[in-house]
Amino acid sequence: MQEEKSQKLWGGRFETKAASIMERIGESVSFDKRLYKQDIIGSIAHAKNLLKIGILTKEEFDSIVTGLMQIKTEIELGQFHYTTELEDIHMHIEHRLTHLIGQAGKKLHTGRSRNDQVAQDVRLFIRDETNEILESILRLLDVILKKASDNQELVMPGYTHLQVAQPIRTSHYLLAYFWAFERNFKQLQHTLEVNDILVLGSGALAGVNYNTDRDLMLEELGLRALSDNSIDAVSQRDHILNFLFAASLILVHASRLCEEIIIYSSVEFGFISLPDSLTTGSSIMPQKKNPDIAELIRGKSARVIANLNHMLILLKGLPLAYNRDLQEDKISLFDSVDQVKISIEGITEMIREMKFHPEKMQNSLNRGFATATDLADYLVNDKKIPFREAHEHVGKLVSLCVQRNRTLVDIEESDRASISEHFVGESYFAAISLPNSTEKKNVYGGTASVRQKEQLKKAENSLANLRQSLQAEK
Repeated sequence: MQEEKSQKLWGGRFETKAASIMERIGESVSFDKRLYKQDIIGSIAHAKNLLKIGILTKEEFDSIVTGLMQIKTEIELGQFHYTTELEDIHMHIEHRLTHLIGQAGKKLHTGRSRNDQVAQDVRLFIRDETNEILESILRLLDVILKKASDNQELVMPGYTHLQVAQPIRTSHYLLAYFWAFERNFKQLQHTLEVNDILVLGSGALAGVNYNTDRDLMLEELGLRALSDNSIDAVSQRDHILNFLFAASLILVHASRLCEEIIIYSSVEFGFISLPDSLTTGSSIMPQKKNPDIAELIRGKSARVIANLNHMLILLKGLPLAYNRDLQEDKISLFDSVDQVKISIEGITEMIREMKFHPEKMQNSLNRGFATATDLADYLVNDKKIPFREAHEHVGKLVSLCVQRNRTLVDIEESDRASISEHFVGESYFAAISLPNSTEKKNVYGGTASVRQKEQLKKAENSLANLRQSLQAEK
Protein backbone atom coordinates (compact mmCIF):
# COMPACT_ATOMS: atom_id res chain seq x y z
CA MET A 1 0.00 0.00 0.00
CA GLN A 2 2.78 2.43 0.91
CA GLU A 3 4.45 1.88 -2.47
CA GLU A 4 1.21 2.69 -4.25
CA LYS A 5 0.77 5.88 -2.22
CA SER A 6 4.31 7.00 -2.92
CA GLN A 7 3.61 7.01 -6.64
CA LYS A 8 1.22 9.95 -6.16
CA LEU A 9 2.77 13.29 -5.27
CA TRP A 10 -0.53 14.25 -3.65
CA GLY A 11 -1.19 10.83 -2.07
CA GLY A 12 -0.73 11.63 1.62
CA ARG A 13 -4.42 12.41 2.13
CA PHE A 14 -5.65 9.14 0.60
CA GLU A 15 -5.84 5.66 2.12
CA THR A 16 -6.73 3.59 -0.95
CA LYS A 17 -5.35 3.28 -4.44
CA ALA A 18 -7.03 5.27 -7.21
CA ALA A 19 -9.50 3.30 -9.32
CA SER A 20 -8.43 2.28 -12.79
CA ILE A 21 -10.90 4.68 -14.40
CA MET A 22 -9.52 7.51 -12.26
CA GLU A 23 -6.03 6.90 -13.60
CA ARG A 24 -7.13 6.41 -17.18
CA ILE A 25 -9.37 9.44 -17.37
CA GLY A 26 -7.00 11.59 -15.34
CA GLU A 27 -3.77 10.94 -17.18
CA SER A 28 -2.43 13.57 -19.55
CA VAL A 29 1.15 12.43 -19.98
CA SER A 30 0.20 10.80 -23.27
CA PHE A 31 0.03 14.30 -24.76
CA ASP A 32 1.56 16.76 -22.28
CA LYS A 33 4.95 15.01 -22.38
CA ARG A 34 5.64 17.50 -25.16
CA LEU A 35 6.15 20.06 -22.39
CA TYR A 36 9.20 18.34 -20.95
CA LYS A 37 11.69 20.98 -22.15
CA GLN A 38 9.62 23.83 -20.81
CA ASP A 39 8.99 22.01 -17.53
CA ILE A 40 12.70 21.48 -17.00
CA ILE A 41 13.57 25.09 -17.89
CA GLY A 42 10.86 26.39 -15.58
CA SER A 43 11.97 24.05 -12.79
CA ILE A 44 15.55 25.26 -13.01
CA ALA A 45 14.38 28.88 -12.72
CA HIS A 46 12.19 27.93 -9.76
CA ALA A 47 15.13 26.09 -8.16
CA LYS A 48 17.27 29.23 -8.47
CA ASN A 49 14.58 31.08 -6.59
CA LEU A 50 14.55 28.38 -3.89
CA LEU A 51 18.31 28.65 -3.64
CA LYS A 52 18.13 32.42 -3.19
CA ILE A 53 15.48 32.28 -0.45
CA GLY A 54 17.31 29.54 1.44
CA ILE A 55 15.12 26.52 0.77
CA LEU A 56 17.91 24.81 -1.16
CA THR A 57 21.61 24.64 -0.46
CA LYS A 58 24.05 25.17 -3.31
CA GLU A 59 24.79 21.45 -3.31
CA GLU A 60 21.10 20.59 -3.52
CA PHE A 61 20.55 23.11 -6.30
CA ASP A 62 23.44 21.71 -8.32
CA SER A 63 22.16 18.16 -7.90
CA ILE A 64 18.67 19.24 -9.04
CA VAL A 65 20.05 20.88 -12.18
CA THR A 66 22.24 17.85 -12.94
CA GLY A 67 19.31 15.51 -12.39
CA LEU A 68 16.95 17.56 -14.56
CA MET A 69 19.47 17.65 -17.41
CA GLN A 70 19.88 13.87 -17.14
CA ILE A 71 16.11 13.47 -17.36
CA LYS A 72 16.05 15.70 -20.45
CA THR A 73 18.67 13.48 -22.06
CA GLU A 74 16.73 10.33 -21.15
CA ILE A 75 13.54 11.71 -22.68
CA GLU A 76 15.26 12.80 -25.88
CA LEU A 77 16.99 9.43 -26.25
CA GLY A 78 13.71 7.58 -25.74
CA GLN A 79 14.93 6.01 -22.49
CA PHE A 80 12.35 7.60 -20.20
CA HIS A 81 9.56 5.44 -18.77
CA TYR A 82 6.01 6.79 -18.68
CA THR A 83 3.14 5.46 -16.58
CA THR A 84 -0.47 6.60 -16.24
CA GLU A 85 -0.13 6.36 -12.46
CA LEU A 86 1.97 9.52 -12.49
CA GLU A 87 -0.67 11.40 -14.48
CA ASP A 88 1.34 14.13 -16.23
CA ILE A 89 4.81 15.13 -17.35
CA HIS A 90 5.33 17.32 -14.26
CA MET A 91 4.85 14.44 -11.84
CA HIS A 92 6.96 12.18 -14.03
CA ILE A 93 9.91 14.55 -13.97
CA GLU A 94 9.67 15.20 -10.25
CA HIS A 95 9.32 11.49 -9.46
CA ARG A 96 12.31 10.60 -11.61
CA LEU A 97 14.35 13.46 -10.15
CA THR A 98 13.68 12.22 -6.61
CA HIS A 99 14.71 8.72 -7.66
CA LEU A 100 17.97 10.09 -9.09
CA ILE A 101 19.06 12.54 -6.36
CA GLY A 102 17.04 11.62 -3.30
CA GLN A 103 15.61 14.07 -0.76
CA ALA A 104 16.69 17.20 -2.66
CA GLY A 105 14.26 16.22 -5.41
CA LYS A 106 11.38 16.38 -2.94
CA LYS A 107 12.22 20.00 -2.18
CA LEU A 108 11.80 21.22 -5.75
CA HIS A 109 8.04 21.67 -5.54
CA THR A 110 8.28 23.96 -2.50
CA GLY A 111 6.36 27.18 -3.13
CA ARG A 112 4.92 25.90 -6.38
CA SER A 113 1.61 24.33 -7.41
CA ARG A 114 0.99 22.28 -10.49
CA ASN A 115 -1.51 25.04 -11.32
CA ASP A 116 1.10 27.75 -11.81
CA GLN A 117 3.66 25.21 -13.00
CA VAL A 118 1.62 23.99 -15.96
CA ALA A 119 0.38 27.50 -16.75
CA GLN A 120 4.01 28.60 -17.03
CA ASP A 121 5.07 25.57 -19.05
CA VAL A 122 2.34 26.20 -21.61
CA ARG A 123 3.35 29.85 -21.95
CA LEU A 124 6.95 28.81 -22.55
CA PHE A 125 5.76 26.25 -25.10
CA ILE A 126 3.72 28.87 -26.96
CA ARG A 127 6.75 31.15 -27.03
CA ASP A 128 9.03 28.46 -28.43
CA GLU A 129 6.57 27.23 -31.05
CA THR A 130 5.45 30.71 -32.08
CA ASN A 131 9.04 31.71 -32.78
CA GLU A 132 9.39 28.66 -35.04
CA ILE A 133 6.16 29.54 -36.83
CA LEU A 134 7.34 33.12 -37.28
CA GLU A 135 10.48 31.81 -38.95
CA SER A 136 8.38 29.68 -41.30
CA ILE A 137 6.17 32.66 -42.20
CA LEU A 138 9.31 34.62 -43.10
CA ARG A 139 10.29 31.82 -45.49
CA LEU A 140 6.79 31.88 -46.98
CA LEU A 141 6.85 35.66 -47.43
CA ASP A 142 10.24 35.44 -49.09
CA VAL A 143 8.95 32.87 -51.60
CA ILE A 144 5.81 34.89 -52.34
CA LEU A 145 7.88 38.03 -52.87
CA LYS A 146 10.25 36.29 -55.29
CA LYS A 147 7.40 34.72 -57.26
CA ALA A 148 5.63 38.09 -57.47
CA SER A 149 8.81 39.85 -58.60
CA ASP A 150 9.28 37.27 -61.36
CA ASN A 151 5.72 37.71 -62.65
CA GLN A 152 5.15 41.47 -62.77
CA GLU A 153 4.40 41.48 -66.50
CA LEU A 154 2.10 38.45 -66.56
CA VAL A 155 -1.57 39.47 -66.73
CA MET A 156 -4.23 37.21 -65.25
CA PRO A 157 -7.95 37.47 -64.55
CA GLY A 158 -9.06 39.07 -61.32
CA TYR A 159 -12.34 37.71 -60.01
CA THR A 160 -15.42 38.79 -58.13
CA HIS A 161 -18.15 36.19 -57.50
CA LEU A 162 -15.69 33.76 -59.17
CA GLN A 163 -16.54 35.48 -62.46
CA VAL A 164 -13.90 37.21 -64.57
CA ALA A 165 -13.88 40.82 -63.44
CA GLN A 166 -10.80 42.80 -64.54
CA PRO A 167 -7.22 42.13 -65.65
CA ILE A 168 -4.58 42.21 -62.92
CA ARG A 169 -0.89 41.56 -62.87
CA THR A 170 -0.02 38.18 -61.39
CA SER A 171 2.35 39.95 -59.03
CA HIS A 172 -0.63 41.91 -57.69
CA TYR A 173 -2.51 38.69 -56.97
CA LEU A 174 0.45 37.12 -55.19
CA LEU A 175 1.16 40.23 -53.14
CA ALA A 176 -2.40 40.15 -51.83
CA TYR A 177 -1.35 37.03 -49.94
CA PHE A 178 1.98 38.57 -48.95
CA TRP A 179 0.14 41.26 -46.99
CA ALA A 180 -2.30 38.75 -45.51
CA PHE A 181 0.50 36.59 -44.15
CA GLU A 182 2.44 39.67 -43.08
CA ARG A 183 -0.52 40.57 -40.86
CA ASN A 184 -0.47 37.03 -39.51
CA PHE A 185 3.17 37.52 -38.58
CA LYS A 186 2.41 40.75 -36.72
CA GLN A 187 -0.55 39.19 -34.97
CA LEU A 188 1.66 36.36 -33.73
CA GLN A 189 4.10 38.95 -32.43
CA HIS A 190 1.25 40.47 -30.45
CA THR A 191 0.37 36.99 -29.23
CA LEU A 192 3.90 36.69 -27.87
CA GLU A 193 3.65 40.03 -26.10
CA VAL A 194 0.59 38.99 -24.10
CA ASN A 195 1.84 35.43 -23.67
CA ASP A 196 5.29 36.06 -22.22
CA ILE A 197 4.17 36.56 -18.62
CA LEU A 198 5.72 35.07 -15.48
CA VAL A 199 2.97 33.27 -13.54
CA LEU A 200 5.18 31.21 -11.23
CA GLY A 201 4.64 32.39 -7.67
CA SER A 202 0.88 32.32 -8.08
CA GLY A 203 0.69 28.90 -6.43
CA ALA A 204 -2.65 27.13 -6.55
CA LEU A 205 -4.54 30.44 -6.80
CA ALA A 206 -3.68 32.79 -3.90
CA GLY A 207 0.09 33.17 -4.10
CA VAL A 208 2.64 31.24 -2.01
CA ASN A 209 3.80 31.30 1.61
CA TYR A 210 7.42 31.98 0.71
CA ASN A 211 9.39 35.09 -0.10
CA THR A 212 9.52 34.07 -3.74
CA ASP A 213 11.65 36.30 -5.96
CA ARG A 214 9.45 36.52 -9.03
CA ASP A 215 11.74 39.07 -10.68
CA LEU A 216 14.59 36.59 -10.54
CA MET A 217 12.49 33.95 -12.33
CA LEU A 218 11.26 36.56 -14.81
CA GLU A 219 14.82 37.33 -15.81
CA GLU A 220 15.87 33.68 -15.86
CA LEU A 221 13.07 32.74 -18.24
CA GLY A 222 13.44 35.84 -20.42
CA LEU A 223 9.82 36.90 -20.00
CA ARG A 224 8.31 40.36 -20.36
CA ALA A 225 6.25 40.97 -17.24
CA LEU A 226 4.86 39.54 -14.00
CA SER A 227 1.24 38.44 -13.77
CA ASP A 228 -0.73 40.92 -11.69
CA ASN A 229 -3.26 38.60 -10.08
CA SER A 230 -2.63 35.04 -8.95
CA ILE A 231 -6.22 33.92 -9.56
CA ASP A 232 -6.15 35.28 -13.09
CA ALA A 233 -2.72 33.75 -13.68
CA VAL A 234 -3.72 30.14 -13.01
CA SER A 235 -7.30 30.13 -14.29
CA GLN A 236 -7.40 32.13 -17.51
CA ARG A 237 -6.25 30.80 -20.86
CA ASP A 238 -6.24 33.98 -22.90
CA HIS A 239 -2.73 33.25 -24.09
CA ILE A 240 -3.90 29.98 -25.64
CA LEU A 241 -6.97 31.62 -27.16
CA ASN A 242 -4.81 34.36 -28.67
CA PHE A 243 -2.56 31.78 -30.25
CA LEU A 244 -5.48 29.66 -31.50
CA PHE A 245 -7.15 32.70 -33.06
CA ALA A 246 -3.90 33.69 -34.79
CA ALA A 247 -3.48 30.09 -35.95
CA SER A 248 -7.05 29.99 -37.25
CA LEU A 249 -6.57 33.19 -39.25
CA ILE A 250 -3.33 31.85 -40.76
CA LEU A 251 -5.19 28.72 -41.86
CA VAL A 252 -8.14 30.76 -43.20
CA HIS A 253 -5.72 32.67 -45.44
CA ALA A 254 -3.98 29.43 -46.33
CA SER A 255 -7.24 27.68 -47.13
CA ARG A 256 -8.41 30.45 -49.47
CA LEU A 257 -5.08 30.30 -51.30
CA CYS A 258 -5.32 26.52 -51.50
CA GLU A 259 -8.85 26.75 -52.88
CA GLU A 260 -7.53 28.95 -55.69
CA ILE A 261 -4.61 26.61 -56.35
CA ILE A 262 -7.10 23.76 -56.67
CA ILE A 263 -9.33 25.75 -59.03
CA TYR A 264 -6.54 27.32 -61.09
CA SER A 265 -4.78 23.97 -61.61
CA SER A 266 -7.95 22.27 -62.90
CA VAL A 267 -8.40 21.46 -66.59
CA GLU A 268 -11.18 24.03 -66.83
CA PHE A 269 -8.84 26.84 -65.77
CA GLY A 270 -5.30 25.58 -66.37
CA PHE A 271 -3.70 28.80 -65.09
CA ILE A 272 -1.09 26.98 -63.02
CA SER A 273 0.46 23.56 -62.69
CA LEU A 274 2.23 21.88 -59.81
CA PRO A 275 5.18 19.50 -60.25
CA ASP A 276 4.74 15.75 -59.92
CA SER A 277 6.55 15.89 -56.58
CA LEU A 278 3.74 17.95 -55.05
CA THR A 279 0.79 16.04 -56.50
CA THR A 280 -0.67 12.53 -56.33
CA GLY A 281 -2.37 10.15 -58.72
CA SER A 282 -5.48 8.02 -58.62
CA SER A 283 -5.70 4.33 -57.78
CA ILE A 284 -8.14 3.82 -60.67
CA MET A 285 -7.81 6.77 -63.07
CA PRO A 286 -4.33 6.86 -64.63
CA GLN A 287 -4.72 10.40 -66.00
CA LYS A 288 -5.23 12.07 -62.63
CA LYS A 289 -2.82 14.56 -61.07
CA ASN A 290 -4.36 15.74 -57.84
CA PRO A 291 -3.38 18.82 -55.77
CA ASP A 292 -3.58 16.86 -52.52
CA ILE A 293 -1.41 19.22 -50.47
CA ALA A 294 -3.79 22.10 -51.16
CA GLU A 295 -6.80 19.91 -50.35
CA LEU A 296 -5.28 18.66 -47.11
CA ILE A 297 -4.40 22.17 -45.96
CA ARG A 298 -7.93 23.26 -46.77
CA GLY A 299 -9.11 20.40 -44.54
CA LYS A 300 -6.66 21.26 -41.78
CA SER A 301 -8.06 24.78 -41.62
CA ALA A 302 -11.38 23.36 -40.40
CA ARG A 303 -9.49 21.39 -37.76
CA VAL A 304 -7.65 24.45 -36.42
CA ILE A 305 -10.78 26.57 -36.39
CA ALA A 306 -12.50 23.77 -34.46
CA ASN A 307 -9.65 23.83 -31.93
CA LEU A 308 -10.32 27.52 -31.27
CA ASN A 309 -14.01 26.76 -30.84
CA HIS A 310 -13.14 23.89 -28.48
CA MET A 311 -11.18 26.21 -26.20
CA LEU A 312 -13.88 28.88 -26.15
CA ILE A 313 -16.49 26.31 -25.20
CA LEU A 314 -14.18 24.72 -22.63
CA LEU A 315 -13.69 28.04 -20.83
CA LYS A 316 -17.07 29.68 -21.07
CA GLY A 317 -18.64 28.12 -17.98
CA LEU A 318 -15.68 27.57 -15.67
CA PRO A 319 -15.72 29.32 -12.29
CA LEU A 320 -12.47 30.77 -10.99
CA ALA A 321 -9.87 29.56 -10.30
CA TYR A 322 -8.37 26.28 -11.58
CA ASN A 323 -10.59 23.38 -12.68
CA ARG A 324 -9.43 20.04 -14.03
CA ASP A 325 -11.30 20.72 -17.29
CA LEU A 326 -8.31 22.88 -18.18
CA GLN A 327 -6.20 19.77 -18.62
CA GLU A 328 -7.89 19.50 -22.02
CA ASP A 329 -6.54 22.88 -23.18
CA LYS A 330 -3.26 21.46 -24.40
CA ILE A 331 -4.80 19.03 -26.90
CA SER A 332 -6.17 21.85 -29.04
CA LEU A 333 -2.98 23.86 -28.66
CA PHE A 334 -0.60 21.05 -29.62
CA ASP A 335 -2.70 20.02 -32.61
CA SER A 336 -2.99 23.57 -33.94
CA VAL A 337 0.77 24.09 -33.63
CA ASP A 338 1.39 20.97 -35.69
CA GLN A 339 -1.19 21.79 -38.36
CA VAL A 340 -0.03 25.39 -38.80
CA LYS A 341 3.59 24.37 -39.16
CA ILE A 342 3.02 21.72 -41.81
CA SER A 343 0.48 23.87 -43.66
CA ILE A 344 2.85 26.82 -43.97
CA GLU A 345 5.54 24.47 -45.24
CA GLY A 346 3.13 23.03 -47.80
CA ILE A 347 2.04 26.42 -49.09
CA THR A 348 5.62 27.61 -49.31
CA GLU A 349 6.58 24.64 -51.49
CA MET A 350 3.54 24.97 -53.76
CA ILE A 351 4.17 28.66 -54.42
CA ARG A 352 7.87 28.08 -54.99
CA GLU A 353 7.27 25.30 -57.52
CA MET A 354 4.06 26.37 -59.30
CA LYS A 355 4.23 27.30 -62.98
CA PHE A 356 1.93 29.82 -64.64
CA HIS A 357 0.40 29.35 -68.09
CA PRO A 358 -0.07 32.78 -69.73
CA GLU A 359 -2.00 31.53 -72.76
CA LYS A 360 -4.69 30.03 -70.54
CA MET A 361 -4.97 33.23 -68.55
CA GLN A 362 -5.27 35.39 -71.67
CA ASN A 363 -7.91 33.11 -73.13
CA SER A 364 -9.96 33.38 -69.94
CA LEU A 365 -9.56 37.16 -69.89
CA ASN A 366 -10.82 37.44 -73.44
CA ARG A 367 -13.70 35.01 -73.01
CA GLY A 368 -14.69 36.76 -69.80
CA PHE A 369 -14.77 40.23 -71.41
CA ALA A 370 -12.37 41.43 -68.72
CA THR A 371 -11.83 44.86 -70.30
CA ALA A 372 -15.51 45.75 -70.67
CA THR A 373 -15.21 48.36 -67.93
CA ASP A 374 -12.17 49.85 -69.67
CA LEU A 375 -14.18 50.14 -72.87
CA ALA A 376 -16.98 51.95 -71.04
CA ASP A 377 -14.45 54.29 -69.42
CA TYR A 378 -12.97 54.94 -72.90
CA LEU A 379 -16.38 56.13 -74.07
CA VAL A 380 -16.71 58.36 -71.02
CA ASN A 381 -13.20 59.86 -71.09
CA ASP A 382 -12.50 60.05 -74.82
CA LYS A 383 -15.93 60.35 -76.36
CA LYS A 384 -17.62 62.26 -73.51
CA ILE A 385 -20.56 59.88 -73.36
CA PRO A 386 -22.39 59.70 -70.00
CA PHE A 387 -21.36 56.62 -68.05
CA ARG A 388 -24.85 55.07 -67.99
CA GLU A 389 -25.05 55.26 -71.78
CA ALA A 390 -21.52 53.95 -72.14
CA HIS A 391 -22.37 51.08 -69.78
CA GLU A 392 -25.42 50.23 -71.91
CA HIS A 393 -23.48 50.30 -75.19
CA VAL A 394 -20.78 47.97 -73.85
CA GLY A 395 -23.40 45.68 -72.33
CA LYS A 396 -25.07 45.33 -75.73
CA LEU A 397 -21.71 44.61 -77.36
CA VAL A 398 -20.96 41.88 -74.81
CA SER A 399 -24.41 40.37 -75.42
CA LEU A 400 -23.77 40.35 -79.17
CA CYS A 401 -20.37 38.70 -78.60
CA VAL A 402 -22.07 35.95 -76.63
CA GLN A 403 -24.59 35.42 -79.44
CA ARG A 404 -21.83 35.29 -82.05
CA ASN A 405 -19.51 33.19 -79.86
CA ARG A 406 -16.90 35.92 -80.08
CA THR A 407 -14.82 38.05 -77.74
CA LEU A 408 -14.27 41.79 -77.65
CA VAL A 409 -11.03 41.13 -79.53
CA ASP A 410 -12.32 39.08 -82.48
CA ILE A 411 -15.90 40.24 -83.05
CA GLU A 412 -16.38 41.71 -86.52
CA GLU A 413 -16.02 45.46 -86.90
CA SER A 414 -19.41 45.68 -88.61
CA ASP A 415 -21.03 44.12 -85.55
CA ARG A 416 -19.30 46.60 -83.32
CA ALA A 417 -20.28 49.53 -85.49
CA SER A 418 -23.92 48.44 -85.40
CA ILE A 419 -23.94 49.29 -81.69
CA SER A 420 -21.71 52.36 -81.62
CA GLU A 421 -19.69 54.31 -84.15
CA HIS A 422 -16.99 54.59 -81.49
CA PHE A 423 -16.34 50.83 -81.50
CA VAL A 424 -14.15 51.00 -84.60
CA GLY A 425 -10.51 51.86 -85.32
CA GLU A 426 -7.32 51.46 -83.34
CA SER A 427 -8.64 53.43 -80.38
CA TYR A 428 -11.14 50.62 -79.75
CA PHE A 429 -8.40 48.01 -79.52
CA ALA A 430 -6.29 50.26 -77.32
CA ALA A 431 -9.28 50.55 -74.99
CA ILE A 432 -9.65 46.76 -74.63
CA SER A 433 -5.92 45.99 -74.40
CA LEU A 434 -5.10 43.79 -71.41
CA PRO A 435 -1.75 45.47 -70.57
CA ASN A 436 -3.32 48.92 -71.05
CA SER A 437 -6.10 47.96 -68.66
CA THR A 438 -3.64 47.21 -65.87
CA GLU A 439 -1.64 50.37 -66.58
CA LYS A 440 -4.72 52.52 -66.13
CA LYS A 441 -5.06 51.36 -62.52
CA ASN A 442 -2.32 53.77 -61.48
CA VAL A 443 -3.45 54.43 -57.93
CA TYR A 444 -1.60 53.60 -54.75
CA GLY A 445 -2.22 49.89 -54.16
CA GLY A 446 -3.31 49.36 -57.77
CA THR A 447 -2.15 46.88 -60.38
CA ALA A 448 -0.28 49.27 -62.73
CA SER A 449 3.35 48.45 -63.42
CA VAL A 450 4.71 51.44 -61.51
CA ARG A 451 2.49 50.56 -58.54
CA GLN A 452 3.70 46.97 -58.62
CA LYS A 453 7.30 48.11 -58.38
CA GLU A 454 6.28 50.42 -55.54
CA GLN A 455 4.45 47.63 -53.75
CA LEU A 456 7.25 45.13 -54.24
CA LYS A 457 9.73 47.58 -52.74
CA LYS A 458 7.48 48.14 -49.76
CA ALA A 459 7.03 44.40 -49.32
CA GLU A 460 10.80 43.91 -49.50
CA ASN A 461 11.33 46.54 -46.80
CA SER A 462 8.59 45.03 -44.66
CA LEU A 463 10.15 41.58 -44.90
CA ALA A 464 13.53 42.99 -43.85
CA ASN A 465 11.91 44.74 -40.87
CA LEU A 466 10.10 41.57 -39.82
CA ARG A 467 13.37 39.64 -39.94
CA GLN A 468 15.08 42.29 -37.88
CA SER A 469 12.28 42.38 -35.30
CA LEU A 470 12.34 38.61 -34.90
CA GLN A 471 16.10 38.59 -34.52
CA ALA A 472 15.88 41.32 -31.90
CA GLU A 473 13.54 39.15 -29.82
CA LYS A 474 16.05 36.30 -29.61
